[in-house]
Amino acid sequence: MELDKPTAAQLKRFAGAFRDARERGANESDTVMYLVKFFEEVLGYDSLKGEISKELPIKDRYCDIALKLDGKIELLVEAKAASVKVLSDRNTEQAENYAAHAGIEWVLLTNGIEWKLFHLTFAEGEGIAHDVAFSVNMLEQVEQDAQTLWGVLSLLSKTSMKKRDLQEYWSQRKILSPASVVKTLLTEPVLAVIRRELNREAPARLDVQDVFNAVRDTLSKEALAEAGDFSPRKKKRKKRKVHRKDPVTGQMTEQEVEEEDNSGSDAAEAAACDGQVVGGSKVSTILPA
Repeated sequence: MELDKPTAAQLKRFAGAFRDARERGANESDTVMYLVKFFEEVLGYDSLKGEISKELPIKDRYCDIALKLDGKIELLVEAKAASVKVLSDRNTEQAENYAAHAGIEWVLLTNGIEWKLFHLTFAEGEGIAHDVAFSVNMLEQVEQDAQTLWGVLSLLSKTSMKKRDLQEYWSQRKILSPASVVKTLLTEPVLAVIRRELNREAPARLDVQDVFNAVRDTLSKEALAEAGDFSPRKKKRKKRKVHRKDPVTGQMTEQEVEEEDNSGSDAAEAAACDGQVVGGSKVSTILPA
């Protein structure tokens, strides 16, 4: 969302308020009060319509704030005192536990200065996955890059939540995550393109497995760890019967030949895309001759 002048002024106003609260050692209760005002005045929620609830009971504990739309909880907020200078792993675990017990996919951990949004994925049989959606520092970014700050904080606004902008943002983040990019780089069609380019200078023809190993070794250990353990898919071989004409006798004979089975493979799809427009771009030859 584009940052306009009134909103920029509001961000600076609240950043100053949270900074002052930190300097005078404001407690958690005061910080919650400031956060509620921020959600009302900047993000557009209406307490009088029940869109902001405080002390939401979850199991035997209470979550500080819940943001609601049409009576449904969209986001939990675990607040810490502005005087807390570093949000710890224990704070993060507490926030994620609230969301997990309540079955809510979004939870925000903040002291008014640091803002950390987490996404929870509930997969049957696989447990609950916790991922950081964004992490910003209001004091630092309101002066250095207010547009980027507002770009993520505005995702929590009433307007954006109604338009499901946060879900779209998260989907985009997942597609561009290290795990997703690594898996794409190490797919057969992409490796084939890289092999074709490398073969232009290689003294001997390269094997796809060699290219896979080279690309894998180039990537960071962190990205590979996030992508998980995998290797290039082995091509299946199949037999089929062909009819050929004997050049001497002119008779047709039936022979059985063995060949690679590309049906349903990435390579087959890539080859089929040669010269076609996909996603607005013209795809060049995928497999080398």
